[in-house]
Amino acid sequence: MNRRPLLFEIGTEELPAGFLPGALEALEDLARRGLEAARLAHGPVRTLGTPRRLALFVDGLAEAQADLEERLTGPPAAAAFDGKGRPTRAAEGFARKHGVDVSALSVEETDRGAYVVLDRRVPGRPALEVLPGILAGLVTALPFPKTMRWGAHDLRFARPIRWLVALFGDDVVPLALAGVRSGRESRGHRFAAPGPVAVAADLEAYRTALADRFVTADPADRRARVREAAEAAAAARGGRLLPDPELIDLNADLTEYPVAVCGDFDRRFLELPRPVLVTAMREHQKYFAVVDEAGDLLPHFVAVNNTPSPRPELVTRGHERVLRARLADAAFFFEEDRRRPLEAYVPGLADVVFHAPLGSMLDKTRRVEALARFVARRLDPAAEAGAARAARLAKADLLTEMVGEFPTLQGIMGREYALLSGETPEVADAIREHYLPVRAGGELPAGAAGAAVALADKADTVCATFAIGLQPSGTADPYGLRRLALGVIRILEDRSPPLRLDELVDAALAGLPEGLGADLDAVRREVLDFFRARLVHELAGRGHPADTVEAAVRCGFEDPADCRRRVEALEAVRGRPEFAPLGTAFKRVMNILKDFQGGGLDPERLAEPAERSLHEALSGMEAEVRQRFHDRDYEAGLVRLLDLKPHVDRFFDEVMVMAEDPAVRRNRLALLRRIADLFLAVGDLSAMAAG
Repeated sequence: MNRRPLLFEIGTEELPAGFLPGALEALEDLARRGLEAARLAHGPVRTLGTPRRLALFVDGLAEAQADLEERLTGPPAAAAFDGKGRPTRAAEGFARKHGVDVSALSVEETDRGAYVVLDRRVPGRPALEVLPGILAGLVTALPFPKTMRWGAHDLRFARPIRWLVALFGDDVVPLALAGVRSGRESRGHRFAAPGPVAVAADLEAYRTALADRFVTADPADRRARVREAAEAAAAARGGRLLPDPELIDLNADLTEYPVAVCGDFDRRFLELPRPVLVTAMREHQKYFAVVDEAGDLLPHFVAVNNTPSPRPELVTRGHERVLRARLADAAFFFEEDRRRPLEAYVPGLADVVFHAPLGSMLDKTRRVEALARFVARRLDPAAEAGAARAARLAKADLLTEMVGEFPTLQGIMGREYALLSGETPEVADAIREHYLPVRAGGELPAGAAGAAVALADKADTVCATFAIGLQPSGTADPYGLRRLALGVIRILEDRSPPLRLDELVDAALAGLPEGLGADLDAVRREVLDFFRARLVHELAGRGHPADTVEAAVRCGFEDPADCRRRVEALEAVRGRPEFAPLGTAFKRVMNILKDFQGGGLDPERLAEPAERSLHEALSGMEAEVRQRFHDRDYEAGLVRLLDLKPHVDRFFDEVMVMAEDPAVRRNRLALLRRIADLFLAVGDLSAMAAG
C-alpha cells in the first residue's frame, strides 16, 4: 500500500509558559493511539512546537485503512433456524441488518450454546476520509492546565486557534474548527516575519521554511540556542551563567527565535542576599544570573528576547530599567523586614488561617514545635533545643514583605533573617531546611534539627488534613499531601533513624486539636495506608519490580530505609535458580499455615527422616540468619536460607503435613511456621511472580 507523510499544525495565540511540553507529549500520544484505532499503518510520529504552534509529523502514513476482519454474533441457532434447518425471521432480520444473504451466516458453538455468527471483511476507507475526524479529535482531546472559549465558538483550547495546516502528502486534509479552515499556509514570526508561509508535509522542509521566517520550530533546537546565546552573552562580560536548566527550558518555551543580551545593574544591589537577587531576576523577568569563576554573583544579567533587533543596546537598556525597579523594591523590602527580629513576626501568625477547623498558623507552629522536640530526641537528642527553636520561627517569614513579593523565598528568607536576628546557624539552617525536599529527588535536610522540623511540619499537615476529611482523591491533591508524604519517606530513609512512620503518625495525631470529631483510629489507618502507597510508588519509580516491592512492604513499611534494603535483597536473590522453586514452596507453606493457630515445635516428635533433616538444616542456620537480618544484611541471610531448598523439597515429597494425629500435625506445622517466619522477616515470597 502506498504511503505519504502527514503534517498537522495548530496555530494559536501565544501559549502560557509551561503549557508547551505537556501539550506536545500528549499530541504525540493521542496521535499514535488515534491512528492505530483507525487502522492506519504509519511510521515514526514526531511533534514540534513553539508558543504559537503545535505541529505533528507522521512519516509513512498509509493511504487507506487496513481491512477489518470481524465476527458478528447473532441470535441463538435454535431461534434462527427451525427444526428442518430453514432460516426463521430472526436469521433473515440479522442478515438483512448487515446487508448479506442468509447463506453467509454460520453457526458456532460457544459457552452459552450455539449461536449464529457472521464473518465478514469491512474494506478500509481512504485516509483522506478518515483523517478529518482524527485530527479534529486531537484538538478537542489535548489536555491543558486551563482552557478558554473565544468568539461564538464552543471549542475550548488553551488559546484561540488562528490557523490550521493539514497536509497528507500534497493534499489538504479538509478540516474546520472554531471558524478556521485547514490549508497549506503557516505563519512566520509574529514581528520579524508576520506573513503567511507555504509549508510542505516534509519535516526538514517545514523546519527550513519556518527558520527562514525567524521561527525555530524544534524545542530542542531552541533550548540549545538559548543556552549557547546566553552563555556567549555572559562570557562577553567576563562571566558565566549561573546553572539553571529549568530557566533555559522556560525561555525556550516562551520564544520562537531566542536572542540573548547581557545587561548590568548597580553594584550596591550585590549587598542583598544572593537568593533575593537570583529570585528577583528569575521569577518575574526570566533573567539569568551571571557569576564569576568562583561562583560569586556579578552585577550583570542575561535576558532572552523573542525578536531580533537592529539596536540591541536599546533593548538592553529597557531590561536594565525594569530590573532596576525590581531590585529597588527588593532592597526596600529587605530593609523594612530587618527592622524587627524574626521572632517579632511570630505573634502575627495568629491572624493567618492554616485551615478553619485546625486553627491558625500560630496553632500549627505550636503543634510542630512540640512534635519537633519528640522527633529530635529520636534522631539526635543534642538537636532538640535547636529543632524546637527553629520550629517556633519556621513560619515567621511568611509575614515578611520579601516573602509576600517572592513566595518561593519562604524558608530561605527565614534563614537570612534568623542569622541577622542573632539565631545560631543550626536554627537558621533548620528554618530553611524544614521545607525540603521541595521536589522529587530534591535536596534533603543536612542537619538533624532541620530533619526534625521537616518531619514534624509535614507529618502535622498530612495527619491534620486527613483528620478533617481532605484526603487526596484521584489526581486531585490540592494540599500537596503526596509530595509531603514522599518527603517524610525520603528523610526517614536518608536518616535511617530509630523512628518509625507509625510512631511519627501517632505523635502527630496526638497533637491535633480536640473537637475535630474525627475517629483518630480510622484516620491513623488511612494515613498509614497513604504512606504505604507513596512508598510503593517511590520504590517502583526507582525501577524495582512491583511484585518485589509488594513482597517487602507486606512485611513492614514503617521503616522506609529497612524496607528498601529488603527490596534490594529480594531483587538480588530472585535471579538465582533455586529461588523460584523455593518461592513456589513458600506459597504452599503459607497456604498450609493459613488456619494454623500456632504452637511450639517438639523435635522429639519429628519421626520421619525428611522432617528431621529439614529441622537439622534449619537449626544449623537459624541463628546465623537471624543475626544477618538483625544486621540488615538481608541478601546474605536470604542466600543462606536458599540452602534449605533440597530439604524443603524432600519434606514435601516424603512427609504428610496434615497427618491424622493432631499432635504430629501441629508439630509439622510448627516446623513450617519457623521457616516461614524467617522468610517473612524480609518479604512475603507469595507476592512474587515465579522467577
